[in-house]
Amino acid sequence: MSGSSPIETVVVHPLVLLSVVDHYNRIDKVSSQKRVVGCLLGSLSKGVLDVSNSFAVPFDEDEKDPDVYFLDHDYLETMYSMFKKVNAREKIVGWYHTGPKLHPNDIKINEIFKNYCSDSVLVIIDAKPKD
Repeated sequence: MSGSSPIETVVVHPLVLLSVVDHYNRIDKVSSQKRVVGCLLGSLSKGVLDVSNSFAVPFDEDEKDPDVYFLDHDYLETMYSMFKKVNAREKIVGWYHTGPKLHPNDIKINEIFKNYCSDSVLVIIDAKPKD
């Protein structure tokens, strides 16, 4: 995305939202993890960032120490290479987490995603069901 026009609008496709909620619900059933993290795929054209696909990335963090977290880089690279074979036009455009707010280690995680996309965006999606 580097060198392209600046991002003016972000469009997140419904499939992405559905995938994030599914990811959150699957993890919520088997873990006490507060949030999940994943990769956003799409393209940038004429200032519109089109987020058309996503995939979950194994992630865990220590609630007491924000400097302690695990993001599976190998899994991220393997999944991205498989997605590129299916749709070469979709690039990594950023990442998501299920918030519901910013966390201290989000900047460090964003730096990891900047290795794949210099203008990495973070989309926070509140996937918790409302009562």
